[in-house]
Amino acid sequence: MPRAGRSAELNRRDAGIIDETGTMGRHSYGERLDEHWHGKTIVTSLALRGATGSDVTIARIAGGPDFGFVEPVPAQEGYAFSLELSDYEKGELWLDGRSTPQTGLLRNNCVFFDLRSRVEAKLEDPFDTLHFHVPRRYFDSLARAGGRPPMGDLRVVSGQGFFDPVISHLGLAMTAALERSGELSQLFLDQTMVALCTHIAGAYGTALEPRAVAKGLAAWQVKRAREMIADRLDGNLTIAEIAAACGLTPSYFARQFARVTGMTPHRWLLKMRVDRGRQLLLEGRMTIAEIAVACGFADQSHFTRVFSREIGTSPKAWRDAHRQ
Repeated sequence: MPRAGRSAELNRRDAGIIDETGTMGRHSYGERLDEHWHGKTIVTSLALRGATGSDVTIARIAGGPDFGFVEPVPAQEGYAFSLELSDYEKGELWLDGRSTPQTGLLRNNCVFFDLRSRVEAKLEDPFDTLHFHVPRRYFDSLARAGGRPPMGDLRVVSGQGFFDPVISHLGLAMTAALERSGELSQLFLDQTMVALCTHIAGAYGTALEPRAVAKGLAAWQVKRAREMIADRLDGNLTIAEIAAACGLTPSYFARQFARVTGMTPHRWLLKMRVDRGRQLLLEGRMTIAEIAVACGFADQSHFTRVFSREIGTSPKAWRDAHRQ
């Protein structure tokens, strides 16, 4: 049943994903989701802080029937958009005080709100949604990285749901990741948000990077990226940092890295962690729990799960089989 809001403690404070208080300040809507949905919902939220200098808030918000009036969202420069995780039909919406129809709020559909309009709502049906708050400056920072002008307005109608397969796919991946929030890395979050916002801008606004013929990555770029990931096994690294070191835009780098290596940067990070784990297992001087932490995993359970998926057996069984 619905219960008081809570923030996900990610065990990644030093990665800049969430601050010491579990919140992100007291001013914008994205910085106070727990307060906004006070008391009647489950709110699992986290903040992504990267080289862009802009905070993006990601939250799963669920509530029961007859929630009633939601605290109004003050007008601001940014967008809120959600992936609906269940069908929603009955409720009311006002934009700048005007009653506005809501349509198409079906499971796996997405819905946008331009937050330059004051948003007010009354919720009557149960709801479950993956919610994103993205300041306009986040989109603009991605555009600057690609040498592009700031993004124009998104061609979306606030409150009207529609299906977008890319948003649905990335959103569902993020929903699953939130269930194990303590295992998330800055690299995974950054990779996902760069892909999501680059797609949204290109599909419904202004492309954030120039069109380019896919040329792949030079050998030195692949080497540099791999070295940076291997040096930061805790995942406290952003796509923007690696892309800058390679002289590329974040989105282009992420696509071409996956094309060349067959893995996303985050999947490569997990591979590097497992490889380092195998080295330490062979050395035999640390416990499996100690190795897990040394390799950047959240705990032994996280290490065992990823290791077993990559290698086909548990760390203990692998160590026993490879003892001299």
